[in-house]
Amino acid sequence: MRILTALLLTFVAAGAAAHVSARQKQEAEAQPQTPAVIKLKGLDGKVYDSSAMRGEVLVVSFGATWCTPCTWELVAIEELKEEYAGKPVRFLWVSIEGEKQTSDNILKHYAKQRRLTVPVLRDPDAQAFSQFSTSTRIPVVVFFDKEGRHVGPVHRGMSSEISEYKKMVRTRVDALLKAGEAEKAAAAGAVGR
Repeated sequence: MRILTALLLTFVAAGAAAHVSARQKQEAEAQPQTPAVIKLKGLDGKVYDSSAMRGEVLVVSFGATWCTPCTWELVAIEELKEEYAGKPVRFLWVSIEGEKQTSDNILKHYAKQRRLTVPVLRDPDAQAFSQFSTSTRIPVVVFFDKEGRHVGPVHRGMSSEISEYKKMVRTRVDALLKAGEAEKAAAAGAVGR
């Protein structure tokens, strides 16, 4: 009985340590050591640079064509893009697949099949992605404020309900829009004094 109790306590302690370690890892990933910048080429031939998109809230989703939750997440991203039309919000989707794994033609077909209107970018070496995550659990969504600063934490995974996922993204985007307006008002007040 004592041996069984000792084994049980060992497993519980190991599980708790793993949970704490995973949480610490997530927190560390949410706070990049250097300013995060995304500069990637899109399938449209344009280069998208997050530091050049100041004035807009930027929502960047990292995924892959083989990822089923990513497909559902793209539905939510497209719907949110329509919802925020006319507001200073931009959505980008980044494939973390290399060109040997998924050619540009296959990626273009994937985007066309899903009627994507958000720019589709490539991160073939996962260098941009690695700024935000050390695991390949996707989708991963990152947010940038109107000043071009990455605002953590990143969001991993896709809710089973698209409406819940959209609610999470909407809450983050609305907070960043509101914060941008408050900074703008504060700066205008400081100039007026």
